Amino acid sequence: MLRRVRAFRTLLGLTFLLAAAPAQGQTPTTLVRFLREGIGLDAGQLASVEKGQPVVKVLDTKVKEDVAVFGIIAIKASREAYVSRIKDFRNSLRTPSRTAFGIFGNPATPADVQAVVIDSQDVADLPRCKSGECKLKLPAVVMDEVRQNVNFNGPDARAQTNAYARRRLLEYLADYRARGDAAMVVYDDRGNTRSSEAFASLLAQSPYVFQYVPSLHHYLASYPKGKLEGVSDVMYWSVDSMSSLRPILNVNHLTIYSPPELPGTTLLAAKQIFANHYFEALFDLTTVIDRPMSPGPPGTYLVVIRRFRFDRMPSIGMINLKGKVAGKLKDQMVADLQNEKRKSES
Repeated sequence: MLRRVRAFRTLLGLTFLLAAAPAQGQTPTTLVRFLREGIGLDAGQLASVEKGQPVVKVLDTKVKEDVAVFGIIAIKASREAYVSRIKDFRNSLRTPSRTAFGIFGNPATPADVQAVVIDSQDVADLPRCKSGECKLKLPAVVMDEVRQNVNFNGPDARAQTNAYARRRLLEYLADYRARGDAAMVVYDDRGNTRSSEAFASLLAQSPYVFQYVPSLHHYLASYPKGKLEGVSDVMYWSVDSMSSLRPILNVNHLTIYSPPELPGTTLLAAKQIFANHYFEALFDLTTVIDRPMSPGPPGTYLVVIRRFRFDRMPSIGMINLKGKVAGKLKDQMVADLQNEKRKSES
């Protein structure tokens, strides 16, 4: 356990140490050392990386409710081409496991959330929701309001629920854009949990952001007060599915930044600001690093660290729900890396 924790700490430093080096200075030996010493990959896994195959590991964490997933893949596309494709959000945000999504305009309008549809099982569970006991992650005020605004005995209960959810999402997004973390939701399904504090905890456990890119750290922590030249932001909602788990309606804030102090590097930081199941917070950092190839055109390494803060999920009999979901998150990382490679190289 201690060795794996140390390996994780080494990963945090080496990921950005690798990114910080000028592109012309990168060598296969440097990358091999990073993956072997920082992540503990064996010779077969190292060979897989160079063949363009995804390599993914679930890493140990200090907090038992946290899960950290590491992934890397090499793609045959330049960093500039990859980032340009990502900024085409209406296409890049589509994934095989994402059943629906929408991008919020600025200001957001009802058209942005017209496709939001609440899962039928969630609609069935809503009437029984109360503070401290709810199968959805919601604030107590929303639990009360939805009971007052929706006639769950009527034939159009789901349509009423959808209308309420769409309105609340627009209000929430506008409040977040105005006040940042101060506006973030408080989950009352299992107690009083502030999602802003959960996110701050994940960010604090990600010192590589602060040590190597303090400007990005400050921007993420102080949004919308802080300004950062050259940064791109997009906010979107999505419904993501994993087999045997409930669909997750979430809202995310994605930031893209190429720090001038790290030539040859672009950072993609995704911050969850709401999820209606499983996660109190999520912080996803993708480092896009130039991969000089000789002979041939340049390529790119995608180095991904996803940190999740689960709610307090107990073991049920012989089933550990957190372990079950962690395994699915690992599988999802593999699928996502493969999808990114396919899209980038097509």
